[in-house]
Order: sequence, then C-alpha cells, then structure tokens
Amino acid sequence: LQCTQERRCVELYNDKRLTIFLSAVASRKMYQSKDENGSVYSYRIESHHNPPWHFDESHYTAIIYLQSSEGGGAFEYVPWCRNTRKVDDVDGHDIIRKVVMEKQNSTTDGAVIHQIQPEPGTLLFFSGVHTFHRAAKVTGPTARIGLVFTFSEDKDFCNSDDVKGSNEWDPADSTRLVCHGNE
Repeated sequence: LQCTQERRCVELYNDKRLTIFLSAVASRKMYQSKDENGSVYSYRIESHHNPPWHFDESHYTAIIYLQSSEGGGAFEYVPWCRNTRKVDDVDGHDIIRKVVMEKQNSTTDGAVIHQIQPEPGTLLFFSGVHTFHRAAKVTGPTARIGLVFTFSEDKDFCNSDDVKGSNEWDPADSTRLVCHGNE
C-alpha cells in the first residue's frame, strides 16, 4: 500500500455511513477509536511472518481484505471466549493456554477454532476484545494485505501505550514495523 495525499483509507473510516452500518450489525452504538496509531492501519503478512494469537483492546474490529497470498492466511478465531475486557480475565487465560500452549483445536467446554478464508473485498467484523484470533501463516511470494479499522462502545476509547507502540511504522520503509527491543 502506498501512502497517498488523499488518505482514502482514513476517508472510508471517517465516513459516518460505515459507523452507522456497523452499529446496526452489532446492535449497539459504535464509536470510532480516538487512537491515531490504532484506529486505521494497514497490515501485510508475508510467508516469513508468524502472526501471533491475540485479543484486541478495542471492542470491535473491521478488516477489509485487499490482497490474498497464494495459500494460507486464513482468519482463525475462537469467538466470544473471554467475558470481560480485562487482561487478567480467567477465561481469556484459559483459552490462551489451550490454543497456544496445548495446541488444542477444540476444548471440552465447546470452544472451537474456526477459520475463514477471506478473499479480496471481504469485510470481516468481530468483537476483537472477546475473540481470540490471528491470521494464519501464508505461503507463496504474494503478501496478504488488509485494512484494519477499530471501533468501541466507549466514545473516548484509545489503545494502551503497548498497542500504540506496536503500530509504529518505520518512516524510511512503510512495509517495516518498528520493533522496539526485538531488533
């Protein structure tokens, strides 16, 4: 993706019709994130990346898929497996242990890893704070590229400093994320 003066991604995010539509889908009032580094961003996943499982801090996430890789790259998720937004939520810790550490695809309590193989143009909308998720590894020379928009039920929502730091891009190379302490 190239940064353009028109900032079309930001224009789409700021279009009130998108927020109204997603509010109707979620059956609740949505607000745009106030976070400059986490409200609208693009991502690319290449074959040498290993995207981690995670929960989002924002209530809701919308992803628009722009480009698929030759293989892999499914959106993997365990829906509504954490009851609260708290980092120390016991259910969240339990699903992390089962999926990441024990490599379980399903659990005795019925939690199952689901997969969606999105095509370019797909809009995926989900509760990232309650859904454990990741993009699976991709194969082939073509990167999976998408746009991510974050929304909240809280009109003043901003991500934590930890998340803001993970969305900091290298100004000399817009395809490279700045990784503090891991370089």
